[in-house]
Amino acid sequence: MTHLSTIDTSSLSLFYRDVKRVERMDREEELILAKRWRDEKDRFAAEKLVRANLYAVAAIAREYRHFGLQEADLIQEGTLGLMHAVKRFDPERGFRLMTYASWWVRASIHEFILKSWSIVKLGTTKLQRKIFAGLSKAKESIAAVDGREADAVGEKYGITGHEFQEAAQAYLQRDVSLDVETEGQSMVEVMPSDMASPEEVATERDWKSHQHRQLDEALQSLRERDRFIIERRYLQDTPMTLQDLSQTLSVSIERVRQLEARAMKNLRAFSQQQTA
Repeated sequence: MTHLSTIDTSSLSLFYRDVKRVERMDREEELILAKRWRDEKDRFAAEKLVRANLYAVAAIAREYRHFGLQEADLIQEGTLGLMHAVKRFDPERGFRLMTYASWWVRASIHEFILKSWSIVKLGTTKLQRKIFAGLSKAKESIAAVDGREADAVGEKYGITGHEFQEAAQAYLQRDVSLDVETEGQSMVEVMPSDMASPEEVATERDWKSHQHRQLDEALQSLRERDRFIIERRYLQDTPMTLQDLSQTLSVSIERVRQLEARAMKNLRAFSQQQTA
């Protein structure tokens, strides 16, 4: 089943067109195919299960577009999660595949986002990562949005409900654009003025300069091909997808993924050395 990870999602319009053509699978057919995969390791049955549920993967992936990553990449990572779920799915439990697989899909996407953010946000703490990972749970996302049971959720992380909401909102509100219009005015126009003092401006400038230097030094510590992948994936206005890089470097998508993982690991190690 591993070759399914190379499904071409570089053209989203074509991908969604193909997904719409796939017939939805009823419970009975799903049960038959799942048993064929479990008992006979029928790869055709496994592929059909994956393809029949790609529409659900795409729907989940679209929930995470506001994190600034390529939708095609989110779908591809979610598809890997779906494939893991198919491998482990027990059709005798009585529930549908996507009921079980949705956790795997989200977990795969979460891991991808956290791995991606570690490059452009080197200061992300373990607590912040835990809070983000927990936002897939209904109770925690509700607490983040409207404050219900925020204190109970915050206690889980060893912080107050207010602190939890602040941390969670930093993730949930990343897609708010300052140019979005509200009642004829842009967000910039309706936001209260909050001019920084000259001292604050200087401090912020120095901090950003420090961050840029740190990132540049970290990138220079990488091998040339690894640095090329990171720069094209995360430091461009229009990032390249895994498929794009695979074609550019004349290697498989899985090889690009391996090189990216190695680069991420080396960048984290470099960052830890600098802060030790």
